[in-house]
Amino acid sequence: MATAYESVIGLEVHAQLRSKTKLFCGCSTEYGAPPNTQICPVCLSLPGAPPVPNGRAIELAVRAGIALGCDVRGESRFARKNYFYPDLSKNYQISQFELPLNEGGTLEIEVGGKKKVVGITRIHVEEDAAKNIHGEGGGTATLVDFNRAGTPLIEIVGEPDLRSAEEAEAYLKKLHELLMAIGVNDGNLEEGSFRCDANVSIRPVGETKLGTRTELKNI
Repeated sequence: MATAYESVIGLEVHAQLRSKTKLFCGCSTEYGAPPNTQICPVCLSLPGAPPVPNGRAIELAVRAGIALGCDVRGESRFARKNYFYPDLSKNYQISQFELPLNEGGTLEIEVGGKKKVVGITRIHVEEDAAKNIHGEGGGTATLVDFNRAGTPLIEIVGEPDLRSAEEAEAYLKKLHELLMAIGVNDGNLEEGSFRCDANVSIRPVGETKLGTRTELKNI
């Protein structure tokens, strides 16, 4: 008899916050400006340019945490996520690790008339990267537009509670609608304001141990 398998899916959603300025400086976050016109020494990670947190971005992140039933920390901490970023000149991302702003939480979805509660591990605040532009003008060079670098976003890390593509779709749609309704995210998919990384594995039905995970980036 053939073994029946199930998928195990956990989504990491990146949602840009509706702030007019970046997370650690006063540069504009307006989309569509000419390349490298909304930058400053902080965006470019120049020596002696200290980051200063944007209070509005933190407020919006707290709002998302409350809407999803998270525990909002009285104290959180930013950290350096160190690995090579071709589109972040300092080669690390300012994010949160040990002490995220929001922990726990849930989101209820419905698929095929059945309701399901999906767990939220954490919602932390971090800066977006810049944008690589490949083959501009038909050439072979890769250029970097730093306008997006430092744009404030939240990463909503979901528990691996989803078992099908249909459940993942329902989760993303519900989360997308919620963040727009509370004014945290503009919901613009074409501009990359709302995107996700999907962690997917498979295992025999009835098994509790997780299988080998594959991460699908920037969906």
